[in-house]
Amino acid sequence: MSLRCDWCSKDSVFLRLVDVAAVVVQGGVRERFDTLDVEQVWPSRTPRELAPEAPATVREVFAEAALAEAAGAFRLAGIGYRATVEQIVKERGAQGRNLYERITGLKDLGVTAEIADAFHEARFVGNDAAHDALAYSAEEIADIAELINEAVLVLYVQPAQRAKMAAQRAARRTAAKQPTP
Repeated sequence: MSLRCDWCSKDSVFLRLVDVAAVVVQGGVRERFDTLDVEQVWPSRTPRELAPEAPATVREVFAEAALAEAAGAFRLAGIGYRATVEQIVKERGAQGRNLYERITGLKDLGVTAEIADAFHEARFVGNDAAHDALAYSAEEIADIAELINEAVLVLYVQPAQRAKMAAQRAARRTAAKQPTP
């Protein structure tokens, strides 16, 4: 089936796998179509990316997890998103014997409880996938990716934006205090 996006007006092509069943209704037999799966076949799904303000290693690990997610390898994506959290925690300098302690220790470094809780969620999903072969749904994996993306926004993007604005204000102040010829 072909669908047009209401937002961007671009077309996409999906493959819909259905189970066809004959249903007896008053006046005859009718076919019933039950959708089993829908897969986007064109354009190819683009993997998620983190903002450029995030450290390179964090972006690289996240990109690999996003590739797994885009390919439908949700266990691997869960493990990869957990590894992304591990890289963030390492980059932030949190201490502890294991990832649980390091995530919890982020609170002492000024990270909000909400971000720590989101990181624990990613840890749970990655551990479940790695140790119990638990497969989470596409929506659940997407939620973990979005939690990480939101944390990157708070931890890296917003501070960089604030620093840029402060530098612009300082430059404006300096320029205003220069004597005009």
